[in-house]
Amino acid sequence: MIAHKIRFGFVFLLFFILLAAGCTPTGNTLSSSGTSSENELRVGVTSNSPPLIYKHKGQFTGLEAELAKKLAEYSGKKVRFVEVKWVDQIPSLLSGKTDIIMSGMTRTELRQMRIDFARPYLIAGQVSLVHRKEFNRFSNGLSDLLNPTVKIGTVKGTTGDYLIQNTVAGGSKQFTVPEQGVDALINNKIDVFVYDLPMNFYFSSLHETKGIVPVPVPLSREELAWGIRKSDTELLNTANSFLKHLRQSNQLKPMVLRWIPFYKNIYNQ
Repeated sequence: MIAHKIRFGFVFLLFFILLAAGCTPTGNTLSSSGTSSENELRVGVTSNSPPLIYKHKGQFTGLEAELAKKLAEYSGKKVRFVEVKWVDQIPSLLSGKTDIIMSGMTRTELRQMRIDFARPYLIAGQVSLVHRKEFNRFSNGLSDLLNPTVKIGTVKGTTGDYLIQNTVAGGSKQFTVPEQGVDALINNKIDVFVYDLPMNFYFSSLHETKGIVPVPVPLSREELAWGIRKSDTELLNTANSFLKHLRQSNQLKPMVLRWIPFYKNIYNQ
């Protein structure tokens, strides 16, 4: 039964993929400084969102890290990763500490009032992470979360958090970082952890032996895109030109499949 529902979910997810970017090896210049330089592209990242952006052996890696390196190369600059707390991403961009946000950010109307976004590089959404033994209980998606007895976890300030707070009467238990939510699920402190699709699939793989699985029925449709200051039209145009080039050269698919292998099931439908 679970396998059948997962196959159905993959077919449904077919409509949630956007080919619009490309890949190169990761650049790993770490920095906590926002010092400006004409020869640098200062990329704001929050390194707790695998497989999009995270640290491995002290270096930034993931889908966004590869895209950042390639964008810097396309722009004739060197990449500098500036690690920023998620809640400080937009303030850091607006204050000039970073040039661009490349950290799995969803393009929303509220955020567009403050910053511009390049063209989306990936279409995803929120999904539930649950215990394998309770998969069928939550296999229908958002409607299964409306039961007031369900204990839901989210990461504060994310689109998943906003979705649950605006939809579910009891709201959710809010965590600062996703690892806290995953641990709470594993230890039965919550029933469901709602977070971005690529990340919850990654966490399921990471903790496979602990019996948690993602429900491949998106709770929302979201466009992941890079945030840029409204005054920086040059960088916005460069980013969009870069994405157009990668889209036309069909470079995104191999990179997505390398970082998010389950998408192979979608491409092969």
